[in-house]
Amino acid sequence: MPFYFLVCCFLCLFALRNKIIIIIHMKEFAKYIGVIVMLIGVAILVIPFMMGSTNNTNLIIGLLLVIEGMLGHIFVNNMKKGSKLSNIIWAIILLFIPYVLFLFFKKKAYSEEEIAAYN
Repeated sequence: MPFYFLVCCFLCLFALRNKIIIIIHMKEFAKYIGVIVMLIGVAILVIPFMMGSTNNTNLIIGLLLVIEGMLGHIFVNNMKKGSKLSNIIWAIILLFIPYVLFLFFKKKAYSEEEIAAYN
């Protein structure tokens, strides 16, 4: 674990020294929130495996985050506006709190005009 921390510190110092600054706009970030959730799930699966302390709790949480991230990515990048029934179905599939978060990011990622162009 300290090795990964040192690598991250080294990369941050290298980026600061060479003035490499990456600016991510909210609109671009919001489009990939599902992928980010999936990567967090993969990290939760990989880190305990590398440390040799895998248990069922880590596996369940990691799997849930990977599945939620995949479904969330589909939901956020689905350009259809959707009816009340489809939103209720998505809320049931994604569980309620992740649905609200992904809906927030979908509204940040795409304007009403962009969504209307696909409907």
